[in-house]
Amino acid sequence: MTLALLCKEGYVMGRRRRYRSSFDRDPFDLKEFMSEIGRWAIAILVVVIFAYSIVTFGIQTVTMVGQSMSPAISDKDVMLLNKRAYSFKDPQRYDIIAFKLKENQDSYFNIKRIIGLPGETVQIRNGRIFINGDALKDLPFDSLIMTEGLAYDSITLSETEYFVLGDNCNNSEDSRYVNIGNVSAKEISGKVFFRISPRSDWGKIE
Repeated sequence: MTLALLCKEGYVMGRRRRYRSSFDRDPFDLKEFMSEIGRWAIAILVVVIFAYSIVTFGIQTVTMVGQSMSPAISDKDVMLLNKRAYSFKDPQRYDIIAFKLKENQDSYFNIKRIIGLPGETVQIRNGRIFINGDALKDLPFDSLIMTEGLAYDSITLSETEYFVLGDNCNNSEDSRYVNIGNVSAKEISGKVFFRISPRSDWGKIE
């Protein structure tokens, strides 16, 4: 009986020794485990923040159609639109906005830059833009404007209207043309502020 117990004990000890030997060869890497947990936590946090931003700040994606805002924005660029940017403040000159005309709400967004503000008088002559009779000197584009369109004669904006242009001013359908005209505050969907595609141009839009 003693011999049987010794044999059994030896067997158990042998198993224990083999178990320890296996454990020693393949140890649990706590540092690598925590690093992996950290990577997952960051990924989840980014998704949560993005989802929270969509719900709280009204962020959505918009895609540029055409080259009217080149070089600031190119055709097929995908950007973020802040739909609540103007909830507590009015649009500012040179903001890039997305809007849909009331009679064409099912179409894609128009994306242009604000030039004229409510109550201002806008006129284009000799390739330059005049606001209340004074030439704008800090335009974000350098091209002389070849087509004055509706702004050949001065346009006085109402208290809820904005005059918009494309940065590629000689290849843009904007407030100079009848089918766009002045944009009302109610037609503005929000401010375009960040490009997410292509990744090579990822970043803030100004």
